[in-house]
Amino acid sequence: MRHYKVIVIGGGPSGITCGYYLKQRGLDYLIIEKEEMLHTWKNERWDSFYLVTPNWMTHLPGLENEIPYNNEYMSKSEILAILERYQKFVNPVYVENTVIQEIVLEGSVYKVYTNKGDYCCDHIIVASGMYSEPFIPKVSEKIPAEINQMHSSDYKNPCQMTPGNVVVVGSGWSGVQIALELKKALQNEVYLSIGSLSPLPVVYKNVHGVYWLNRLSGYANVNPILNYKKEDFTNPNILHKMGQNMVECQKNGVHLVGRLLDREGNKLIFNDNIRSVFKEAEKYIDTAKQKIDALIEKEHITTGGNEFDLRLDRVDLDAITPLAELDITAHHITNIVWSTGFRRNYSYIKRPIFDENGLPLLIDGVATTENITFCGLELEVDRNIRSAFGVGLYAINESSKRAVDYIKL
Repeated sequence: MRHYKVIVIGGGPSGITCGYYLKQRGLDYLIIEKEEMLHTWKNERWDSFYLVTPNWMTHLPGLENEIPYNNEYMSKSEILAILERYQKFVNPVYVENTVIQEIVLEGSVYKVYTNKGDYCCDHIIVASGMYSEPFIPKVSEKIPAEINQMHSSDYKNPCQMTPGNVVVVGSGWSGVQIALELKKALQNEVYLSIGSLSPLPVVYKNVHGVYWLNRLSGYANVNPILNYKKEDFTNPNILHKMGQNMVECQKNGVHLVGRLLDREGNKLIFNDNIRSVFKEAEKYIDTAKQKIDALIEKEHITTGGNEFDLRLDRVDLDAITPLAELDITAHHITNIVWSTGFRRNYSYIKRPIFDENGLPLLIDGVATTENITFCGLELEVDRNIRSAFGVGLYAINESSKRAVDYIKL
């Protein structure tokens, strides 16, 4: 059984960045990836995908000079090319298509059993991120077999839809972008099912909103702020990306409906509280702004004004007709895209470091009571400000370095 000082679980950007810092420290390590390296970025993004964050918010140590420092957005092919160059630059030690079946502790050594042989190590870094397993609600099991269903991780383009109308379930960035793309491409009826909203201002204090989420979540060792300028809002690339939002969905005829609750007979049942969902979102975003303002004052952050601040989630509530049910046949519903996120699964780690929901009990958001650390998880400020955003390519450097720094020599 080959022994390593560190085993890193996950061959995505987080795992590769851990490899970068482990190599700097001269530590013997192995990355174990259950698919192929960078699998999610190669295989689980739709064709027209663009990063949520602008170029200046992509920070990969060692490749800083190869990434444009501007407010444009990278396409799927552009970011994949960058990540593949990054992997080549780091040149990590890894095995692919290797599924971990069980991790146990024997004495002071972790034994890692896989489908392709076994390993042991002194320390484990879990860098598998937030996107371990696609999550589809149980109500999907009640949907008639003839309806074409897929998770957003399997969605590539509108050609996958069967003739007829579409329900997109989930109102995060993926759900909004997919619903808008389907509406524009197919010109059929598209329904966007919204369970809850935790919006950020797209631009606040002339800076991208996700920057502030990173700062509020404790990531500060990052690139300097790049403010938006007037000319940014004549840039086709920036306008295209910012045009993927809830307001544009409504303008283009996407039907905004409440949470999909059930199927009864030939009907899909929705919560008809869609207007109150948007009203609650107003309270959420006000709280977020208050916290950003407090952070700016506390840390003396220099900002460039607010003339370009943007809210792209303010739909016309009076134009929304609350919908309680949708007849599958009468409305010719033939497709459902589940943009309902992912669930993490750590059941293979047989150690008492998880809560009743199977999530890690973390110290400082990284460490556990054992020699197991985590990186690349969610950005979370507090109980009042939660987000579907994970540690993205902006804070991935700091997140991975923290996990490596906890390792004792």
